[in-house]
Amino acid sequence: MRPHRRVLIVEDEQRDAELITELLRECNCEIDVDIAGNAEDGLAKILSRQFDLIICDYCLPGMNGLSFLKAVKNRREEIPMLILTGYPNDELEAQVIRHGSCTYLSKDADHRILLDFIKEALAPLPVWLS
Repeated sequence: MRPHRRVLIVEDEQRDAELITELLRECNCEIDVDIAGNAEDGLAKILSRQFDLIICDYCLPGMNGLSFLKAVKNRREEIPMLILTGYPNDELEAQVIRHGSCTYLSKDADHRILLDFIKEALAPLPVWLS
């Protein structure tokens, strides 16, 4: 039996959050999905619950995805994160990658790439590490 995993999606566009949720269901493991419509709500959720993965849009109302990434890493450095953007550029990618334990993808990326990242991030720990 695979362990139950918890994922936080921080996305202000409901349709995008639904698409990501559908992809998560394809990962062959039990996943609880929690959705926050903005970074501030996302921060409140990570302070009250444990998550195995955070998937965050870059363009959010109020605090953007990069500021959210920094805030999360100051509180829960161990959580893997994925920043998604509809407006990819090299400078933003470099800023995200500098913060470690984070991946950056365009929303236009092939869904198999996103699915591979999710599967890797949610893979169970080897018995000797758990």
